[in-house]
Amino acid sequence: MSHHTYGANNIAFSSFDTWANDVASDTNAGIDNALNDFYPAQSAPFSVSILRNTDIFYGGVTAGTGGTVSLSSPYTVGATSSFTIKNMDLGVNNPVIVANATYPYDFDSWRTASGGGGSQISTSASLTITTSTTQVTTFYAHFTTTHSSP
Repeated sequence: MSHHTYGANNIAFSSFDTWANDVASDTNAGIDNALNDFYPAQSAPFSVSILRNTDIFYGGVTAGTGGTVSLSSPYTVGATSSFTIKNMDLGVNNPVIVANATYPYDFDSWRTASGGGGSQISTSASLTITTSTTQVTTFYAHFTTTHSSP
């Protein structure tokens, strides 16, 4: 699952370690840590009300052999081998991840596991993540080649 849903009430701070990039356990589950890596950036004093009625996205992106990955929206991450997407409300922002093949490789698909394993999520190099997208905490870009020795 790559999003956590909150209703209008009863937002438990103990749930922050489920989705917040900067919360590792209930020992540092303060609102300031939870919203530290949120998009758009939040300013102190932090309020739990920002989480009311939201689907909070959390997850990362990893490129397999033969390419790079990037983020084109709602903010930019340049081509790299992997990155963590800032936490955000999927009702307001939808991350757009992009796979970029390096010759002699071609983009094959977004997968739920590395090395072409798991299930296929999409065959489009550009993937917009919404609440209806297959939910995984890491989106893997899989690349293939027909060359015998790239």
